Amino acid sequence: MTAQNDSDTPNLTPNDSQPVPASTKQRRKLSPILKFIILFLVGLAVFGGIYAHVTASYHDSLIPLMKATAHISGFVLSIFSDEVFYQGKHCAFHGFMVEIIDECTGLLEMVIYLAAVLSFSTTIRKKLLGLLIGLPAIYLFNVVRITLLIVVGAFWPAAFDFMHLYFWQGTLIIMIGSVWVGWLYLVVYREKKPVAVSS
Repeated sequence: MTAQNDSDTPNLTPNDSQPVPASTKQRRKLSPILKFIILFLVGLAVFGGIYAHVTASYHDSLIPLMKATAHISGFVLSIFSDEVFYQGKHCAFHGFMVEIIDECTGLLEMVIYLAAVLSFSTTIRKKLLGLLIGLPAIYLFNVVRITLLIVVGAFWPAAFDFMHLYFWQGTLIIMIGSVWVGWLYLVVYREKKPVAVSS
């Protein structure tokens, strides 16, 4: 039995531990889906807070958008009937009148779409293109929604509340998702086809 000097004993440090397997490193990394969900929820909170602040503190600045929505809906209805009246934020069709408020402008739906686009991992150019195409599309769909609601109120008043509070709210969610998926399909994941060069 011989004694060993301390210098002969290997000096173990935390850096000499076994390397972490690659599979463990991959598990620690957030999946793209989870990353998107987290960023989307954060975006909703941020942009939703800005929307709430603007509508509460700068409500008058949204009046031109309310008037524009009422006038566009009234103009569309006037194509099919003479019994249309629209002035300011009000629009009437066959005696049924509605007042356009900030919640009727489609801004909240645009906020949701904005958060979804900005949260997705892609280039800035594709995100900007998605906003330039998607935001006007959501506004136009909202105008169609308002116009059809006025028609329902004029000819089927008993169904107005159901259509307003339930049916069209569901279709708005589907519409936002459809525009977002369309952006993914037509812009983000679109592959350029190779051009055939004739010899």
